[in-house]
Amino acid sequence: MDLFKTLGEALKPEFVTKLNLDDVIQTLFAVSARGTKLSFSELREKMAVQDNLMKQMETLAKEEKTLRGRIIRFPMADSYAVYVITKVNKKTVHISWIDYCDGWVDDRCGKECKINLDYAQKTIYGRDEFEKSWAKAK
Repeated sequence: MDLFKTLGEALKPEFVTKLNLDDVIQTLFAVSARGTKLSFSELREKMAVQDNLMKQMETLAKEEKTLRGRIIRFPMADSYAVYVITKVNKKTVHISWIDYCDGWVDDRCGKECKINLDYAQKTIYGRDEFEKSWAKAK
């Protein structure tokens, strides 16, 4: 699909950093909704665009010091079910599914659900700390 190549070119980091968090989240959903019967090379292109968007989204969310836009992954078979936090409430966060890689959906969450805020914070901040310690070890 030329769409993913075109998006890949258009969504280079220098362009994406000019977008706000809402724009990046909506673009990620739009890319995720594209194509259900993709060839392997098309799937790789789609995943490359999604990876770029998720990195930019995480960077923007960290800069804004918000959980909104952060990624939560649930282990599934040989991969993950991937979700993005779209809304933060007082005690819960709303997560929405991203059709990434094998497209796993967590049975507990379906395509959207609310999860405990404390769980989301521990998961995300724990991953942040792991990444910091891993970067220091290199």
